[in-house]
Amino acid sequence: MRLLFLLAALLAGCAGAPPQAPAPPPAPLEGVAPPAAPAAAANPAVERLMASARADEAASRLGSAEATLERALRIAPRDARLWQELARIRLQQGEYQQAESLAARSNTWAGADDALRAENWSLIAQARDARGDSDGARAALDNAERYRR
Repeated sequence: MRLLFLLAALLAGCAGAPPQAPAPPPAPLEGVAPPAAPAAAANPAVERLMASARADEAASRLGSAEATLERALRIAPRDARLWQELARIRLQQGEYQQAESLAARSNTWAGADDALRAENWSLIAQARDARGDSDGARAALDNAERYRR
């Protein structure tokens, strides 16, 4: 029964709306630096997948980068850097709510990595700003600053 549920959930994830043309990425907020390059993952397979996703992102193949990161997350679901990378891809795709949610999930696995938390809050600020939530964006920037100190 559990296997049937997992199979149904997997198939449901494959069926979705037809792909839409990607929205242009939001302009970075003033005073928000782009995230630093993620640290290498401990698992060599995850490292290769992360490098592949970054190459796809650099070549504007965001769908491929997204799929590669999702594959890496199946291997290392608690890797905060992977969640952050996926959040950045979603932000570039114009999926602002998902970007915010994924950056928040990255924070749940960030441990004591304050730099990662600050980058995540900056992503959240960009997503909120793109959705027109300037108060929420300001609050997220305040959180980012708190972790940069």
